[in-house]
Amino acid sequence: MSNKRSQPSRLPPWGVGIQSTLGVAAVTAAGVTFDVSPLLGAGAAVVGGLCSVLANAGSWGPPAAVGIQLGRWSALGGWFTWAWSDFGWDWSTPADQTEWLSLAALGAGCMVGAHAGPWLKRLKQQPSQERGLVLMSASRECQEWQDRIITRGGAPFRGTVVAEVTSWPNDNGKDVRVVLPVGGATADNLRTHLAGLANDCNLPHGCTIELIEPVGEGQRTVTLRVPTVNQIAENIPHPLFDEQRSVMEGIPFGVHPNGDTAQAPIREESWLVVGKRGSGKTTLLHGMTATLGICSDAVVWHIDLNGGGMTQPWVEPWLQGRVDRPPVDWAAPTVDEAILMLQAAVRIAKHRKTAYRSRKKAHNTNLLPVGDDLPEVVIMLDEGAEALEEAGKGKVGQLADLLAEIQRIARNEAVNLVLSALRATGDIVPAGMVAQTGVGVCMKVKEQKEIARVFEDAWELKLKPEHLTAKGAGWLGVDGGHPARTQAWNILPDDMEQVGMRISRARPELDEASARIAGDAYTTRYERMRQLFADDGDNAHPAVLDEVDSTSTHSVTATGGGAAASWADPADIMSTAPASDGPASLTATTAPNEPTTRVPQVLAWATRLAEDTGQPRVSTTWLIDELGLDLTPRRFGMLLAAWGAPVGKQRINGTDIRGPATRDLKAALARIESGGPVDVTPTDAE
Repeated sequence: MSNKRSQPSRLPPWGVGIQSTLGVAAVTAAGVTFDVSPLLGAGAAVVGGLCSVLANAGSWGPPAAVGIQLGRWSALGGWFTWAWSDFGWDWSTPADQTEWLSLAALGAGCMVGAHAGPWLKRLKQQPSQERGLVLMSASRECQEWQDRIITRGGAPFRGTVVAEVTSWPNDNGKDVRVVLPVGGATADNLRTHLAGLANDCNLPHGCTIELIEPVGEGQRTVTLRVPTVNQIAENIPHPLFDEQRSVMEGIPFGVHPNGDTAQAPIREESWLVVGKRGSGKTTLLHGMTATLGICSDAVVWHIDLNGGGMTQPWVEPWLQGRVDRPPVDWAAPTVDEAILMLQAAVRIAKHRKTAYRSRKKAHNTNLLPVGDDLPEVVIMLDEGAEALEEAGKGKVGQLADLLAEIQRIARNEAVNLVLSALRATGDIVPAGMVAQTGVGVCMKVKEQKEIARVFEDAWELKLKPEHLTAKGAGWLGVDGGHPARTQAWNILPDDMEQVGMRISRARPELDEASARIAGDAYTTRYERMRQLFADDGDNAHPAVLDEVDSTSTHSVTATGGGAAASWADPADIMSTAPASDGPASLTATTAPNEPTTRVPQVLAWATRLAEDTGQPRVSTTWLIDELGLDLTPRRFGMLLAAWGAPVGKQRINGTDIRGPATRDLKAALARIESGGPVDVTPTDAE
């Protein structure tokens, strides 16, 4: 015997119509018999309609469904009111034509209402189905991401929940909100799988996933920023801000893939911008000059040892007499001028430590307050390999020391640095300066290890040069945080002229106390700038820079405004004598009081790298790789041997190291610096 309860059969719509007609007719007849008041019919209609509205309140049904219910109750109430009135049915006389027509109308109305029932049910369900489709679509996308993460990460990610997937306002990507499992993977674990997830999503080339840790959320909740359009490859113009800004707000310089503005602090943090030639570094510095220039509490100084090309478009209207002062307060296209500038900056920083103590007390702050009466000095150095080269000698070395001192002592006193270099390797940017840099921007470079010099977690995050597919693209890291993709704004010469003239009229002057302590070098800077940046200026001619180190008496020839350590051509690096009309001899001779030996830059760099390792011997191939030389190990070994640092073999920590001994490199460098012979010619080097 079946335990199933039989389901009651439902009448078809026409059956419901007949049933409704008979029921309404019976109620009408009863009302006529007992002489019921017509107002009772109207009242019943009102109560029934109100109940229908309340029953549908808060449901997903559309207004049309409620309207149909009200129509049915209104028709029923109208029928009862008419039938029970003096003009309605009358049992005392035979039925007339009107009464027969009313019965026909009653039947037709009930039949229409009965057939409207199924349609009304479908109408009420339809919105819920549409909403269900939306929810199912969102749920499906969340489930896809959840499965993708667990599949890629394995067991530690089981229990991961993707709570939400939202599109960016610009429709160029999505944010995926992920809640990691208890006792499972961490945000750092998920970061290592971002490249794989991008591959699983088949994102366009140049689109990389970033992990953001939202402020105010727990450590298990993270957001994956997933670009679906490579907006980074687009040329985005600089907005050329109209209103004045403040360095306290940070400096915007581009956009992130989701359209958010890319910006970083500059009041207390020094910047390091790294990228090969053509990556967009100078354009980025131009954009920063434009933004800093309109700040009411900052003045900009430029150092460009490649002839002042970064400064030229900014000072051109001033040189032409169209404005009274340049938008760049001080510019140095030569090493000599740069030394004057940095010496003045050091004096300013030291003076501000004591001169403005009352100002800090009045503002109840430990950080020196800046303003239009006390602006921050921002010194920008474009492609300053010559100034940053750690083993630099003479004036170039002095310049590097001054930069390091400013970075070390001047943060609180509002004298800050924006350094730009071709590479971030130790021979170009000292490790100490990289460590003291609060904001890092890495644009297109040659090798992944150069990215790792700027961002320690570059290997872990699998940041690769090929991810940057356009000029101006890069990564931004702030105060040790994880790097984020950026695209720097593009600024054109006409834009620079337009905003430069506005800056010239509006920018603040250096405060009187700082200008006074900076001395005559600052007071007379405009005269030298006119000479250096004029069309007939002599800053492009070679200049011999004498050494200031008392332990070294050789000289260094600098061309192009002080490019003394340029090593674009390895052949130039290996040269140890100035070019002459005849063949260059690399044999140094000594004479009393007139030493003429130049230190081979490769030897100086190799010695410093070897000392930094702390090992007794370094590999020849490692030196070639770190120095970026286009030499075979055999050829470089012959060159080292000729300088007095022969290649040998030594077992260190269980590994055979073949290369020069550190002590031999140091001895060779010291011997040549003291005027000893360099027993090598170009033929020997070959």
